[in-house]
Amino acid sequence: MTELEQIREIWRKASARGESGILASVVRIHGSAYRRPGARLLLTSGGKRCGAVSGGCLEADLVKKAWWLTEGGKTALRRYDTTSEGEITQEFGLGCNGVIYVLLERLEQTAIPILDAVEEVRLTRRPAALATVIGGNDQSHPRLGERWLRRANGETLTNIASSQLVSMIEREAQLALEQHSARIFSCEASGETLDVFVEPVLPSLRLLIFGAGDDAVPMAKLAKFLGYEVIVLDGRSHLARAERFAADCVMVNSESDPFAGIAPDQWTAAVLMSHSYAQDLAALRALASHSLPYLGLLGPRKRTESLLSDAGLEPEQVLAPMHSPMGLDTGADGAEQIALSVIAEIQAVINQRAGGRLREKAGPLHPRSIDDAEREFFNRSVTCPLTG
Repeated sequence: MTELEQIREIWRKASARGESGILASVVRIHGSAYRRPGARLLLTSGGKRCGAVSGGCLEADLVKKAWWLTEGGKTALRRYDTTSEGEITQEFGLGCNGVIYVLLERLEQTAIPILDAVEEVRLTRRPAALATVIGGNDQSHPRLGERWLRRANGETLTNIASSQLVSMIEREAQLALEQHSARIFSCEASGETLDVFVEPVLPSLRLLIFGAGDDAVPMAKLAKFLGYEVIVLDGRSHLARAERFAADCVMVNSESDPFAGIAPDQWTAAVLMSHSYAQDLAALRALASHSLPYLGLLGPRKRTESLLSDAGLEPEQVLAPMHSPMGLDTGADGAEQIALSVIAEIQAVINQRAGGRLREKAGPLHPRSIDDAEREFFNRSVTCPLTG
């Protein structure tokens, strides 16, 4: 379950009890920060917290101030300067060397049901897109916090009156969905610059674990801990038992139906670790026809070469997502360490990283701030006035 899905579930229960809630969203960053734009924190009037906008240094301030900042249903933008000379550093002794902007809003008064959209994405495994005005004030049109939402079923909801801005948002939302990344763009309205934060709302990563042996137990546990949707499949019913696994689903499959009715999609990764040549062969044949971001095979290269040959597959047919032997080179020994190695590799691949040592990485740890990069681009070619 992703962070947003956890927030949605806690808010559902809190709302049913008649509680109020504040959603804090990181919408902009200059420099370095612990969390990236799109990170969220839920605060409820009953005292519940879920999610995070930092490594813990900003949450205490939000708990104290978010309620009065949003009093009366007001949407607020809170700025935290964690640079060495910044005010937050002086107050809390921090120094992340970045400026973080957090949007605060009362959930019970939100006009666009963004958390309902998260639930739709979870259930349908189809993406949604969300755009939020993050520059503006109570008098501007559009105002701070106004939104545009394209739901998983394609329906569009918005409280933004400007058709020109909506048109721009639709274009940028399509790019965000194609690139699986958030964006910021600027436009002129009523004599001021409005910034809009556009983000995709994507299904959680689904991990298919083919094999229910003892070494699959820590693999499922670690993947579930990281928020993956975990499905374990094995043809041996004495192994494929739900009580053995921290998984969303444990299924008995067959060589004729390796997926057991599960439909892999572009947010599905798979690992073959059944220790049964026949089961791995059947799964590999079935997986080869799907475009997966990651396919891992346990065991030596020679075994994989044999599997490919017997499956009638050329290496180039599955080469891009295939990792064999799977996992990062951590010197792993034992099921738990191997699970860590494999899950770390999946994370690196999904995030398009090499998985090396951070101390040897040249330049910043994260890609350029979407704010800085997008502003540079839009100042050259996209910024335009809104006339209505």
